[in-house]
Amino acid sequence: MATSNSTNSQQQNDTSEKVAQQFLSTADDYFRSEIKLVASDYNCLTQMNETALDKYNQMRRKLEHVNGSIRTMNDSNCTKILSTRSQLNEIEDAMSNLESTIMHLDAYSRSLETQVKKFEKTSLATRTSPSIKD
Repeated sequence: MATSNSTNSQQQNDTSEKVAQQFLSTADDYFRSEIKLVASDYNCLTQMNETALDKYNQMRRKLEHVNGSIRTMNDSNCTKILSTRSQLNEIEDAMSNLESTIMHLDAYSRSLETQVKKFEKTSLATRTSPSIKD
């Protein structure tokens, strides 16, 4: 009986060892797969971050180009506006001079008209007045 107990005990130890080995092997497989899953998630996240960084850099470069274009257009428009403003000031000065000239011409025309009316009156008066010789 002692041999049979010893054999049973040995079999139980072997079975326990096999179960422990299977447990450890299964746990090892489980933890390895979990680590692979976490590493895979990390790699995916890294790739997503790199892709996002590339996209943001592309957008930054495009925005810098657009900003440069807008600055160029703005500078060009400022130059055009200053040129147009200068031309408008010249036109305004010319109009003021023209208006002044027109006022002088109008005053001169009235003066001439007054003189012509006086001349006509004196001319008419001399024609209609009887001569003293008769």
